[in-house]
Amino acid sequence: MFSDNRCSISLDFDDVTFEHFDADALGILPDFDLSDYPSANWLDLINLTVETRPPQETRALSTNSHEYSFPFLDSFTSRTGFVSSFDCGSLIQRQGVLVAVLRSLAKGEPALSQLVPGHLDFGTGHSKDATPLATIPLLQSSWPYDPLSLKTSEIILLVKEVVTVKPRNSAVTITWSLALEEKCSVFFSSTNLRKFLELYWAIWHPNVNFVHRPTFNPAGCKPILLASMALIGACVSPDPADNEDAKTWFNCVEEMVFIDDDFCSDTLSTNTAPFNPPWDRRKIEALQAAYMVVLYQNWEGTDASKRRMRRYRYSNVVSAARDISIGSAKHANYNQQTKQEFNWGEFVAREELIRTFLWIFLLDHAFTIFYNLPPRMVIKEMKMHMAFPESCFQAATEDECYEQIQSWMLGLGRTCCITLRTAVEDACEKVLVQDTHRNLARLGPLNLFAIVSALHALIFQYQNSFGGEAQVVSIRNALGNWIRIWKIYSTELSSTPPHVLINDCLNPENMWRRVGFLRNSLEYWSLASLILDRISTSSTNQRDHGITSDTNLSRRTALQDGPASPILDKYDQTSMRQVNDLIADFQKVQIC
Repeated sequence: MFSDNRCSISLDFDDVTFEHFDADALGILPDFDLSDYPSANWLDLINLTVETRPPQETRALSTNSHEYSFPFLDSFTSRTGFVSSFDCGSLIQRQGVLVAVLRSLAKGEPALSQLVPGHLDFGTGHSKDATPLATIPLLQSSWPYDPLSLKTSEIILLVKEVVTVKPRNSAVTITWSLALEEKCSVFFSSTNLRKFLELYWAIWHPNVNFVHRPTFNPAGCKPILLASMALIGACVSPDPADNEDAKTWFNCVEEMVFIDDDFCSDTLSTNTAPFNPPWDRRKIEALQAAYMVVLYQNWEGTDASKRRMRRYRYSNVVSAARDISIGSAKHANYNQQTKQEFNWGEFVAREELIRTFLWIFLLDHAFTIFYNLPPRMVIKEMKMHMAFPESCFQAATEDECYEQIQSWMLGLGRTCCITLRTAVEDACEKVLVQDTHRNLARLGPLNLFAIVSALHALIFQYQNSFGGEAQVVSIRNALGNWIRIWKIYSTELSSTPPHVLINDCLNPENMWRRVGFLRNSLEYWSLASLILDRISTSSTNQRDHGITSDTNLSRRTALQDGPASPILDKYDQTSMRQVNDLIADFQKVQIC
């Protein structure tokens, strides 16, 4: 029995069936409190729909530039932890996923899907026959025949190395022993790896969707990537024991990842040959693992771990991305390729690299937005293509992927190959026409989220520099363009393919296909608009004060200086209290 102070659900397989988890039950709902439903039990809560949610969960967001609402960001900036902060589904949804996984593992079946449907040769891009895990007994007694048993051994050896050979100032404080080795072998056992992977896909993946699930091969990937994914899966598990056990290995896996040869190697920076995503696959996997470490340490770790991520580890992630070359993250011209010429493996590798760079950029700007930390990546270096739609990235076969690519690119013209830098620059420099708004809307929520996040960095730079009003004009122009683009996306494209593939029929098997927290991008636009309004008000007051003074010097200073004191005046904060206070103060004024 797993429980928390809000509701509980038995994990006895005879008591719980998935017929209970209907479309409404497995819709995208945040955690809720039973105090909002004093007469309901958990079976009643399964049938909650949007109409029966508490009022605070259904507040509409206003797109009026003077009226903002922040239901997601208000919660996000006042909590910590993956489950509390991101879209990880409701407690009942997470318990439903765990029930499905445990039932399948107990029967010796694949968890929620066949984990290795066939792997890709990333040199040719074509599927090869592979023994699916469905045919491998999952009982621990048969571990010699389990392809993941080798991964368990590799992870244990890596953990032992960082525990026994600690560098100076190592964050690893535990001591190796037979008891710890046994604990490690249990946590990273092949059965647990399967369980944690399925929890990762169903609960976490939609929030940071850069690993290609249809071709992901847990038996063939780098052990540091598998260990990082397993830790995140354990963090979002509804079983509190998994959450606690994961914390034991946070620092060990961190050390493993950041000393990995593929992550630390600087040969690419001196190599004249361009980075080749299909052939340099392990470098991408190492970068993804490092990103995951920063995620779980920043949202699940201690304050010391959070500071270490922001001040040290994340700089290494950005440097590794630059070593690869951000400009190398580009797609081929697929609309000129026949189906026979199309290389699925090459597409997957390039799309994973593009998405990995996008999420590195997004986390960098999240540090700027929420912790008031100067951005380490700049818009002008983001000479990379935007991400392709989920219908392409989630396609289960090469033929389906090719067809989805051709369908999406049809009629988009050059917009399908636009870079992030160009999209932001165009939005800042000109009033885009309706057709351009529509084409940019077709880029989908991930790319639109990246654009609006970039605008926060521009606002940060303006607040902390001596720039003039021309900067504000550009930012306001971009905000105006973005909201028009988002309205087209939200009203015409947000409930149908190619970007949104699952709506009313959500269940444990397809939860991984949903759109994650980035569907709240409008709130990021609202926050940027609110901050810019506050800056403008402050600057206006400063100018008015200067104009009423007696000296020409004070008048010229007031007119020529940039903004007054920044709205957020504390830097490199470990909590998001500043932003939460800003939102709370605004909401108080709005209520009054």
